[in-house]
Amino acid sequence: MTVKIKGINRVDLPTIYVIGKEGRGLAEEGASWVPLLWDQVNDHFEELAATLANPEKVPLHLWGLMSDGTQWLEPWEHEGRYLASVQVAKEIFVPEGWTRWELPAKSYLTVKANGDKIEAATNLMLGEIFPLEKLELNGAIQEHYLPEFTPGEVELYFPFKT
Repeated sequence: MTVKIKGINRVDLPTIYVIGKEGRGLAEEGASWVPLLWDQVNDHFEELAATLANPEKVPLHLWGLMSDGTQWLEPWEHEGRYLASVQVAKEIFVPEGWTRWELPAKSYLTVKANGDKIEAATNLMLGEIFPLEKLELNGAIQEHYLPEFTPGEVELYFPFKT
């Protein structure tokens, strides 16, 4: 694979572990139920912060992980699952009321986008970049957020078969 397009990167992500608030809903209504999960994470973050080794010194990697309602980590069809989450070490205790997911090691193409440009970035990746690179999407697209991102900025992770 030879992606050399500015802003698009290849990431070979190891297995990661996250703890967050999980929800399910109709795929076409995601915009109405997914933000509520982030509200829950923010409202109850102190419950999770107590389990983190040193939340002030370790940069928080926030993940919006998606899975189809019936097929694990596949793109949403009719019903979707979403985990608004924080990346943690494998051995971290899961507080009551929180859910832990394990995202297996995979290769991804990533691109940053702002909230109003997510659909355009997705169309570019799947409509132009993936065919150009002769890649096939291999699962649900995941969202990654870092503290230094501007409000509304997200890094989209597009899994592909190697």
